Amino acid sequence: MTKIQASQIEYVDAIIIGGGIAGISIAEFLARHSRLSIKVLESASQLGTFASGKLEGWFHTGALYSGHDDAQTFINCVNSLEDAINLYSSYFTEQCNIALTETKPNFFTPAVIPKLNGWFNDRPVYLIHPGTNSPEISLSGLKSDSVQMEIQRNRVLGRLETAYGQQHNWYQNGNCLAPIYAQVEAYEGLNCSLRHSTETIDNLCHRFDKSYGLEKSNYEIIRTLDSSMNTSAIIKDLVASALTQGVTFETGVVIDKLLIDRYGPIQIKSILCRTQQGFPKRLKAKLFIFAVGKGFEPFLSDLQVRAKLKRSRSAMVVAQPALTDTNFVRMSTKKKFHFNHFVHSCEIEDEKFVYSMLADSSYTNDDLINQGDEDEVDIEPILESAERYFGKDRLYNRNLFSYECVKTEFISQEEQKRRYSYWIESNPHSNYLCVLPGKFSFFPTVAFQVYQRIKTLINFDESVPKSTFTPDIKVIEEANKLVADSYPMKIITEARNCSTINN
Repeated sequence: MTKIQASQIEYVDAIIIGGGIAGISIAEFLARHSRLSIKVLESASQLGTFASGKLEGWFHTGALYSGHDDAQTFINCVNSLEDAINLYSSYFTEQCNIALTETKPNFFTPAVIPKLNGWFNDRPVYLIHPGTNSPEISLSGLKSDSVQMEIQRNRVLGRLETAYGQQHNWYQNGNCLAPIYAQVEAYEGLNCSLRHSTETIDNLCHRFDKSYGLEKSNYEIIRTLDSSMNTSAIIKDLVASALTQGVTFETGVVIDKLLIDRYGPIQIKSILCRTQQGFPKRLKAKLFIFAVGKGFEPFLSDLQVRAKLKRSRSAMVVAQPALTDTNFVRMSTKKKFHFNHFVHSCEIEDEKFVYSMLADSSYTNDDLINQGDEDEVDIEPILESAERYFGKDRLYNRNLFSYECVKTEFISQEEQKRRYSYWIESNPHSNYLCVLPGKFSFFPTVAFQVYQRIKTLINFDESVPKSTFTPDIKVIEEANKLVADSYPMKIITEARNCSTINN
C-alpha cells in the first residue's frame, strides 16, 4: 500500500521562531496583553537549550558597562531594570524579587528582596576596580595605562552613584522611573555611597596581588545591584505564564523554507517545516517574529535584513562545590585581568549543590571581535586567574568542568564593533520582525519594545492582564518538561550519576 504524503496546514495570529529567552519573553508578554493566538517554534528538543541555558547567570544592572566611553549599554541595563520592576514584579509577585525600597524618607532605590524561589539571588556582586598600583598597572609601567584606569574609575563611580546611590529617586508619580542618559553623564563627583567591602573580598584581592609578588594594592570595592540569577527558573515561569494565556510551544521543529512574496514589501506567506517526528507542516500567520540566535544567518538573507551579526564564543568553568560564597567581578582595562565569580545552587533529587561559575567577560570599550573565532576557546586564562584568587589546592580539589557558550550579537555596521544592546528590526509594510536580546538581562525591555513594535504592524485588541500570576500544578509540570535545565546543572547531574554508578 502506498503511504499517503500530506502536509498539515496550521494557522495562528503570531508565530515566534526561537525558544530562547527572547522568543519566550515576547510570547509571554504578547499573550498577557492581547487575545492573539501565538505559537513558539524551537529547533531543539527543549526550550532554553542553547545560549539562554549556557550563560553564567549574571543579572546585569549596568556595573560591567559603567566605565565605557559610551554610556548607552549602561543605560539599557538601567532601563531594563525599570521595566522589570514596572512590568514583572507586581505580576510575578513570588518570582521577580526585585522592587523599590525606601533608603531614606521618601527616597527609593531598587533592591533584590530575599525570597526562597526568587529569580535573583540576594547576594550582591562586588565590583573590584583596580587602582594605579594594581598588578596590571605595576607590570605595565606605562603612564597611559594609569591615566586610562583613572578615567574609567571616575566613570564607574559617577554613573553607579547616579543610578543606584543617593542621586536619583526611583519612585516618581506612583511609578518606578530610572534616570535618563543626561542625568547619568552629568554627575562628576567621586563621593560614591556604594563603596563597600568585606573581609572575603579584601583577602581575595590581597592573595591576587601577592601572586604577582606585590604588596596589597588600592582597590575601589563597590557593592552593586548586580546579582546571580536563576535563568532556568525565569524561563520556566515565563513559559508557565504563556501556557496559562493559551500560547502553544512546539520543539524539535526544522524549518526547511520560507515562502516569500517579493512583489512590493516582502511578505512571508508560509513557513514550510518538519515536526520532531519528521512530518511536513505548513504554518501561516498574520505576523512572524524571528528571535533566533543560533542559525539566524539564513533568515537574514531570505528577509533581506542588512544588519551584521557575529557569533561570539566564550569559555565557562564550573567549580563544585563553590570556591566562595561571594559574587565578585574584577574590572580592568586589560583582558588578561578580567575575572567573574558567581555562586549558584541547584537541587537534584532533594540534594542541594552549590557551585561557582567562573568566566572572564571582557570589559574593554566595545571590543573588536577576535579574528580567531573558529579556534578552540581557551580556558587557561580563567584557570590562571582562579589559581591566583583561590590558590591551586583549593581550586583543583573541586570538581571542575568547562564548556563554551556561543551567543549571536549585533555588530555596528558603521564601526564594525561589538554591540551589547538589544536589536529589533522591522518594516512597517511587512509582516515580520527580527530580534536579538543582546543580554539575557534585557528580556523585560525586549519583550515590551517588541510588543510596542507589533502594534504598528498588525491590528489587535489589547487586553488587561490579570493582576498576578497564579499557575496550577499541571501548568508548572508542563513548563518544567518543556524547558531545559541550565547547562551547569546538567553537568553536575551527569557527574553525580556517574559517581553513583562507579560507587
